[in-house]
Amino acid sequence: MTRTLGLSDGLAFWWKAKRKTFGEIRAARWGTSFHLRPQTTDYDTYEHVFVLKEYDFPIPFEPRLIVDGGANIGMSAIYFARRFPQATIVAVEPDPDNYALLRHNTRDFSKVDCCQAGLWSAPGYLRIKDRSADANSYQVEHTDHAGADTLEALSIGEILKKSGETTLDIVKLDIEGAEREIFQRGYESWLPHTKLLIVELHDRMVPGCSKALFEAVSKYDFDCETRWENLIFRNLRIK
Repeated sequence: MTRTLGLSDGLAFWWKAKRKTFGEIRAARWGTSFHLRPQTTDYDTYEHVFVLKEYDFPIPFEPRLIVDGGANIGMSAIYFARRFPQATIVAVEPDPDNYALLRHNTRDFSKVDCCQAGLWSAPGYLRIKDRSADANSYQVEHTDHAGADTLEALSIGEILKKSGETTLDIVKLDIEGAEREIFQRGYESWLPHTKLLIVELHDRMVPGCSKALFEAVSKYDFDCETRWENLIFRNLRIK
């Protein structure tokens, strides 16, 4: 914690973590603060990004456009915003409580564009399947009609089109099984234009995720490696 946030803020964070009180965490070194809820998975999310450093691997280019799918409370968005300050980061999170924290935690990073939506293969409507799930494990499912409990379904192709860019430099997906839908259909509009793809698979939650992913990427020229829970695909056709 001290290595990440500095001595004073790191020690204050350590004391809150020891007592499991959390709340607002000062991060003067980052020019901001962020909030972690007690008795939730929020600290685990922080730990994966900033202690285990699951996204801290060589990226030999300067991204212009990053899609953070399953942005949760904004830890990965903060990481990317600090590492690549010139990049626009589209942070997509379906759960309203997580989304409120995502907006709060990224408020000092002007290039982070927060969207309360779920990633899917095509536009439409989604709803959260089980609101009693852990805060980092919400799944979405498609529904035909809008209602009080529905949210926007957002396709990655639509994000690329609206951005005005020709390339998605980084697409990070930790979307609790929705990756099966995303890689089963509609990926042709964005996957060949993606330079770096980071995916956490959830076959234990939605069988067929890995099959859909590998069948889709096998149609293009990607290589693959693993880091922690993620698969990292690099597009060999885009420099």
